[in-house]
Amino acid sequence: MRIMQWRVPPYDNGTYIVIDDRRDALVIDPSMGDQQIIAAVKEQGLRIVEILNTHGHPDHIYGNAAVKEATKARLAIHRLDEYRLGPEAPAPMLEVPPCAADDLFDEGALRYVADLELSALHTPGHTEGSTCFYFAGENVLFSGDLMFRGTTGRWDLPGGDREQMERSLERVMTLPPNTKVYPGHGAATTIGDERSTLRSLHEAGVLPGLRV
Repeated sequence: MRIMQWRVPPYDNGTYIVIDDRRDALVIDPSMGDQQIIAAVKEQGLRIVEILNTHGHPDHIYGNAAVKEATKARLAIHRLDEYRLGPEAPAPMLEVPPCAADDLFDEGALRYVADLELSALHTPGHTEGSTCFYFAGENVLFSGDLMFRGTTGRWDLPGGDREQMERSLERVMTLPPNTKVYPGHGAATTIGDERSTLRSLHEAGVLPGLRV
């Protein structure tokens, strides 16, 4: 498995392409990096099979339509966040080109690319359908806006919930400490490195119900 990654302005979003040995690939959160993704697909000769959204906030889904049109890939999101792709979404911070989901998932194995062992971990708290994508064989987690290097995602936006965020953080903390974490914003980290972050947030009363 090979990972291509970009940190794209203006919100320092992480956008990713995950590629197997046959050059079949997944895009995770096109964000506002659609032009980088489309260029990489052409240069590398990739076949994008599926576009995956960790959640439905505008800064993560902005490039869905352009990447889908350029690659003819399908688009997948957790069924609880599907409404965020359409007119029922909360008032957006930016206008997003419309793009409907082709596939909805809940929890468990996702076999969009046969050679990539991928699981969807439903980790609500930031939004109702927030999901982490876990590649167990590679010890890699794409965390969306659940957790970042040195902090966690917000739970004070529509659809957020602090107690759900705490349970979701506890869940990913059961993964091996050396699991590489590619977040929705900022630099990569590991599960082990973020244990002290979560303990500090708990001790400061920011996440009072967190058990770490």
